[in-house]
Order: sequence, then C-alpha cells, then structure tokens
Amino acid sequence: MGVSWQNVKDIVKAVPVIGPAARGVYRLFRAPAPPPPIDQEDVDAQQPDDVASTEGPAPDRPRVTLKYTSTVSHADFQARCREHDFWYHSFYFDNGFAQPGHYDIGLDLADYGLPEDLSGMSVLDIGTGSGWFATWFEQHGADVTITDARGLCDLDIFGRDHYPDLASEKTTPDRVLSDGRPVYHSSCSKGFWIMKDILGLKAEFVNARVYDICPELFGGRKFDLVFMGSVLMHLRDPIGGLMAAHRVCKHRFIATSYMLPPESEQTVTLMQALLETRKDLVDCVSWWVPNRRGLAYWLEAAGFEKFDIDRQVHLTVDEPFAVAGEGASQNQVQRLIHAFV
Repeated sequence: MGVSWQNVKDIVKAVPVIGPAARGVYRLFRAPAPPPPIDQEDVDAQQPDDVASTEGPAPDRPRVTLKYTSTVSHADFQARCREHDFWYHSFYFDNGFAQPGHYDIGLDLADYGLPEDLSGMSVLDIGTGSGWFATWFEQHGADVTITDARGLCDLDIFGRDHYPDLASEKTTPDRVLSDGRPVYHSSCSKGFWIMKDILGLKAEFVNARVYDICPELFGGRKFDLVFMGSVLMHLRDPIGGLMAAHRVCKHRFIATSYMLPPESEQTVTLMQALLETRKDLVDCVSWWVPNRRGLAYWLEAAGFEKFDIDRQVHLTVDEPFAVAGEGASQNQVQRLIHAFV
C-alpha cells in the first residue's frame, strides 16, 4: 500500500485536511515516518522481541522471480510499465524482464512463511499495492481476490474528520469491468492492472476500504488465506482492520506490523502514536506502533485466539529505483503475524 508523490500533488487540494495534516500530506513520501530503531543484536538473533528497524538490508539471499506467462515483447513490456510512475513492488521475471519498484519482495519472500503450493486455495490480498504478492499467489495455484483503495479519499489521513466523496478526487472510473463494475486506481494499484493485462492474470479486484471488508462484498465468500502486507501501520483503527480480516478468514491470516523495542513493555501500556515515536518526521498516513503485548491485544480483540508473532520479515529497498525516484523508502524489519481461525 502506498501513495505516489505526483498523485498527492494532483489531488491534495481537493481533499479536506485540517491543520498540520495539510503540510504532512505534501511530505508523505518526501519524508515518510519509518518505524523506531531497535537493538541490532535482537535482529541478529532471528527471534527478536522488537522487529521494527531501518537497520540494513536483509541477509544476502537469492531472489525469487515471477513467471513470465506472456508473449508481449520486451519493448512492449517496457512501454506498458512506463504508463505508471509509482511501482511499489519490484517485478523480476524468470526470462530476465524487470520493472524495478520501491521494494524487492522477491529477495525477502522466504521470511513470510507462505505455503509453496496453494493449489485449490482461495486467497484474499488486502491492500495489494502493485500486486506482487497477488501475482505470486496465482502463479502458485491460488484462486486470488484482491482489494485496494480508490484513492486518497479512502485513506486514514491525520487531522481529517471524514472520508471525502470520491467525486472530490475522481470524476470518472479508471476502467470499467466487463460486468459493468467501475474500478478506481489507488496511487500504486495501476501497476497491478498493467501486470494483469500483460501476464493474463485471473485475480479478481474489488475497490474497498479495509474496514468495509466482509463476506457480503465477495458474494458471501470467506478465504482460506487472508494476506495483509504493510497495511496495519496505515490504519487509524488497526483493531477494526483486523476485525475485517477475521470476518472473511476461513483458516489463516498473515500480516506484518511495526513494533516497539522490548523495553517499551515497561513504559508503554500497549501502543504508541507513530508520530510521537518519530517527531522529526511528518507522515499523515502512519498511525500506531504497538509493543508485543499490544499486538497480541489487537489480535485477540479482533477475534483471533491462536497466533504466532515471534518472527520477523525484511523489506529490502530496490536500490537503483529508490535512488532515482522521489520516494524515501528504507530497508525495514517488521514483525510477522500468522493468526488462525
């Protein structure tokens, strides 16, 4: 999930925000708020009490590539990718074709503990962004459905007391599906549609705020696996977001979250405002960072009784793209969540 700088510049005047939030939206990706630092010894131990870090990349490991399932030529592939200016995920394919993005998920996939064979499984990818995970899920046999916001109007922006009407941001849909449903791109979900068209992906797309996700949105369906990568920190109400995921989860839920250092258990009851954690930066779409007890409380409050929150996941910046682009992406280590229904 991400917001492009160009998208913010084009839209922010039409999105009502209050006080400091107006300044913060303009700095959304010029100076995003990273998670607080942690003790590097904990990271090295592989079983850290705190896994919210910007300290260095993941250990060297081979990149997992996606399958190139298209007859589109390299020149046409590049031309299609140039139609979009904010690739949140990097796409590297087994034939050498590549579209760099902010984060090279293929380097860190092993951290997530995903099943290799998803044949016969239904997967919901909440906040798909550029769609790297959705592509991987489908290529490993899953029946994939994804969701993403329609734009800034659907995001939790600090200082705003309501969600603006879609018409204040977009007057026409970005595309209309064959069944007549309108589709609106978030700042990075256009990348998914480009890859869907090139690769012939079958994944179903639904525009939705996280809090509105429920079985009725998908014809009464629940999903074997619900995935939510790097979304919780962008929710004003993370428990509400987890409740929504629980409503549509048939078996397993996988997500990531920032986390406070272990010593915070002595000074912070459950969680802390992310802006209070990093007062030197302004980021109007990042909200809360829990300690371990707080994250467990979130999951229990949302209805998850069984969960594992003792592992970590890396997010490695795709360096050539990050240097050239306006984004300020940073290598991160987050806490990995596996919860069960």
